[in-house]
Amino acid sequence: GYDAEQCEKFYRKLPKDFVFTPLVCDEEQFRQVSNLGADSMQMKNLYQPLKIMYFHSSELVSFHVNCYCPPTLGFNLNWNYNHQFDEFPPTTSVPLDGYKVKLSEMQTVFPEIKGEKGYTVLVFWTNMLHKISKSEIKTVYKNLKKFGQLDEVDVYLINNDITMTKLLNETE
Repeated sequence: GYDAEQCEKFYRKLPKDFVFTPLVCDEEQFRQVSNLGADSMQMKNLYQPLKIMYFHSSELVSFHVNCYCPPTLGFNLNWNYNHQFDEFPPTTSVPLDGYKVKLSEMQTVFPEIKGEKGYTVLVFWTNMLHKISKSEIKTVYKNLKKFGQLDEVDVYLINNDITMTKLLNETE
């Protein structure tokens, strides 16, 4: 399940100039996010444990999920395999045709999301995939830093250990 101490430890290891709001995603919220998909493929992408969503105003402009990333040596994923993160906002990995997910819908699921800046970035991660989550978050950090966006973007790191633990227990 969710371990607040473990998450704090994880967050403390992130760069000091990385400003973010930590959130915890429960099973119901996780289900609500995946149900925002307009069809089964979208729902499958939104159901992935690791995902990065860049919103400009209320529009989803860049979407990345773990299952699109090629593996690297040492059990990790390459989030920047097509140099998507070499620009801001990053080029989307998931084709956005037909995606109608709005920031306002994510705010309904997570009321803590303010969306007061031009861009809002949601990063879903889990301690169960610690190393991959770390590289996922660092990819976002490096992208924002490279383009001088660290203070211009609202970043939310959304932990979904509760759901991942339950899913793992159901498959055992």
